[in-house]
Amino acid sequence: MSKDKTVDVEDTASSGSAADSAGKLDRQEQNWKLMTVLQIPWHHANRIEDKSDRDFLLTKAKEVEGFLQMQQQQQMQQMQQEQRPPSSIITPN
Repeated sequence: MSKDKTVDVEDTASSGSAADSAGKLDRQEQNWKLMTVLQIPWHHANRIEDKSDRDFLLTKAKEVEGFLQMQQQQQMQQMQQEQRPPSSIITPN
């Protein structure tokens, strides 16, 4: 079985580059990110040996995560705007 490792989620989510993230994530965690975010099958992710390729893909995974977070925030804002009570101004139909 693999060794137990605690990862600070805020550190990995807010780090400046994927190289920083790659340095903080062990190989298993990197594979998990590649699999869940980029939809790369585990057995393919596990075969990526070239450090520059792995860093590139982890950078892309981080970009996708940022885009997804931005989309989620926009959806939340839109839902909040839709829940606001209607204005008291009467407009003609």
